[in-house]
Amino acid sequence: MGSNTPSKLEITVKKLLHERALSMRQLASLTGINVATISKMLTGKQRVNPEYLQRIAHHLSVPPMVLFNAAGFDVEDSQIKHHQDTSFENFQEILQRIGFKTHQINKQSIQQELIKYDGYARTSEGHELIVAKFPDKRKQISGSGPFIEDLDQMFHRYLQSEVSEEERVILGSGLLYFVLATDTIPDFMFPIGYLDDALAIQITRDRLSCLT
Repeated sequence: MGSNTPSKLEITVKKLLHERALSMRQLASLTGINVATISKMLTGKQRVNPEYLQRIAHHLSVPPMVLFNAAGFDVEDSQIKHHQDTSFENFQEILQRIGFKTHQINKQSIQQELIKYDGYARTSEGHELIVAKFPDKRKQISGSGPFIEDLDQMFHRYLQSEVSEEERVILGSGLLYFVLATDTIPDFMFPIGYLDDALAIQITRDRLSCLT
């Protein structure tokens, strides 16, 4: 490719900017990314930062995969949409393929975080926080799928009076992980940003299955 030949990513982003009547400087202001950095990424003079690509996609109101595909990342939207059904190894593989530093997500650290929340989930303060904050946090996620269905089922089950104290605590710790935004991956990187939430749900399900 010649140096003056625009990349697919550059063509895609400029087309979207034109359609939305936005300038590159306005996009930079919206995303908090330096305009020179965006320009260098689009022209191939700087390595594409997946986190920045997510921010740009968000403010251009397009699915992240539109820009990921334009940038040449070999990852399909379906791999992300159904991430909650994958193993931890698959989580790592997906993150590696989009350029995210996989050492930042650690299954053991998420397990420890959930166990840490057990005590808080036993308190009335923890209960009130879940009831108050879950609906608002849930509204931030658009679309549907097993991940969202699991979240909704956990919340509805948590509210049922016949649930045992131990089950409620485990459910509560998983819900607290979600609402308190302690995520290893930023939530604005949707849907990638909810991978660790999905893993936390998976761990919560495993913990519930151990109850007798």
